Amino acid sequence: MNQVFRIAATGLSMNYMPEYVAQEQGFFAEQRLIVESYVPSPWTQCLTDVDKQDADVVVGGIWLPLIYMDRIANYYSFAKIASRCPLVIVSRQKIAEPLNWRAMEHKRVLVSGGDGASHYLSVAGCAKEGGAEIQKIRFIHDFSTSMIIDMFLGGFGDFIVLQPDMANKFIADGRAYLYCDLSRHGGIIPWSVYYGTEALFNHPDNLAGRFYQALQKATTWLLENGGKGCKSIIERNWPHVKLADGIATIDRFCQIGMWTPSIEITEQELTRWQGFLVEGDILDKPLDYRKVVKKVI
Repeated sequence: MNQVFRIAATGLSMNYMPEYVAQEQGFFAEQRLIVESYVPSPWTQCLTDVDKQDADVVVGGIWLPLIYMDRIANYYSFAKIASRCPLVIVSRQKIAEPLNWRAMEHKRVLVSGGDGASHYLSVAGCAKEGGAEIQKIRFIHDFSTSMIIDMFLGGFGDFIVLQPDMANKFIADGRAYLYCDLSRHGGIIPWSVYYGTEALFNHPDNLAGRFYQALQKATTWLLENGGKGCKSIIERNWPHVKLADGIATIDRFCQIGMWTPSIEITEQELTRWQGFLVEGDILDKPLDYRKVVKKVI
């Protein structure tokens, strides 16, 4: 018998493509799952829904289960869908190559605070790894994405962190220059994962395990077929994006490792990401890998 599996998504994103492929190619159906996905507003409604079991899982940043653990609610992660931060940093003035993270020191860097903590944490963590003194970077991360865009266009700020489509528009319009594509230069982290409550992992029919197997099959298929295999998904979900540009984005993500061959959340990448959270002072110390990640197959 087919069973409904509901995903409360924190957004609709091209780096979630393996999930959309699993739906399109019938891999969920092979596991006897009827997968339904929706994006509530505000995104924090995802947590309410999974707590009430109106949703089975949340797809979003693993930073939230980490900082909520043993404080607010315990959520456990079991599969990743994005292994790199997709954000792009653009600058008001052209910065000479090669990438020099210290160029942001003593400058205002606008980062959205409306989508959670991960945008700021990833930029700050990568900058520190790259040799910058974080305390010298003037991060502005108290405003929504739309507000920081208006502020930057109005002349405020030296750098701004954006989603790839918006960053490309800024560059094409001559309003900014490419400084750093984090999907290329940000390294491997468990950027987006699926997580749920203990109830999911106690389900007698192993819904999480069946979902995992379908998602793994979709990831393998995506890495083999690339953007051309996603034409209908791109056209349906991103009608404002030129099809050729959408295909190119998926191909680039495949090439740079946005999706790794395995969807398993590894201890190494989680340790690195937790280091960013500790540095950002939203986590006291790294949590034990086995406390955070559930094995479902």
